[in-house]
Amino acid sequence: MATALELLTAVETAITARLSGGAVQSYSIGGRNIQYISLGELYKLREQLRKEVNASNVTTTRMYGSFAEPT
Repeated sequence: MATALELLTAVETAITARLSGGAVQSYSIGGRNIQYISLGELYKLREQLRKEVNASNVTTTRMYGSFAEPT
């Protein structure tokens, strides 16, 4: 199964291809219709995946302290 980072990379590539004219939203071959995810849906998916990647990169910081007996 692909990681969120791998999926984010694929979505970024799809968006770039669509915007540069290297990909179409739908086409038909021999009576079969193929339709890809819309740009709007790609943008939403990209934002969701960015949040997942950022959440997985967050590290928790723990601080330890010690207390001495008062003198």
